[in-house]
Amino acid sequence: MEQVYLVLLKKGPRSGEENPDRKAIQEGHMANIRAMWQARKLIIAGPLGDDGDIRGIFIFRVPTLEEAQALVASDPAVKAGRLAGEVHPWWIEKGALPEAGEYCVPRR
Repeated sequence: MEQVYLVLLKKGPRSGEENPDRKAIQEGHMANIRAMWQARKLIIAGPLGDDGDIRGIFIFRVPTLEEAQALVASDPAVKAGRLAGEVHPWWIEKGALPEAGEYCVPRR
């Protein structure tokens, strides 16, 4: 077993507000996702397909809860209040997910 960190990205306190910087915030959020992936900290990220309070997920492979929390806090959408992150330690079978920063390759 190995521990990773599952982040539930929820609607933040300012998610419903109109903001002229909305596009820039979203672009920053996407750039941050790419940067975390390239830094080999992020395993996977993506939005959920409904319009519920949980908007998306991150899964991190980092050494500590504090590092996962800091990564979430650094996201432009979290800083702007559009999203809020809830970080959970998650135990999974070793090898169940790809390494951080690698594309998932189907197993044969």
